[in-house]
Amino acid sequence: MKRVSFLLSAALFIGLSVSCKKDPCKNVTCQNGGTCADGNCRCNLPWEGSRCEVDARDKFVGAWRGTENCGQPQDASTTIVKSSASATRIVFDQYYFGMYAELTSSTNLTIPTQTVNIQGTQVTISGNGVLNGNTLNLNITYGVGGQAQTCTSTLNRQ
Repeated sequence: MKRVSFLLSAALFIGLSVSCKKDPCKNVTCQNGGTCADGNCRCNLPWEGSRCEVDARDKFVGAWRGTENCGQPQDASTTIVKSSASATRIVFDQYYFGMYAELTSSTNLTIPTQTVNIQGTQVTISGNGVLNGNTLNLNITYGVGGQAQTCTSTLNRQ
């Protein structure tokens, strides 16, 4: 009987010890579909921040000016806006022919293969980019009739 009593006491003690462990996510509210793990929010793109409250696309939105080099540098400027077509999409204005890009992280983007009209010519565009502070570096490949040229752009937030 003493042994059964001891085992019950031990089981009760272990049960109470385990149940007293605090849930680190109890008072954490993650927004925009984020989930809590170990007291920290894990966010889905484009969301970031301690509670998934910041749209990472906001870092890209606005006016940009710099250079594009397709063999020789030339002035480049664009305005970037958020797209309503996708939660991770941004759109470049006329200088980059209205192309769009998708965020792959809060500072990296991919320019999916897309076709744009440049002065009556259908041009295929693809590429990628990296945001480092207020500088956006782009690598864009323009293709026409089976030939392609890769250009680099360095743009600074205005």
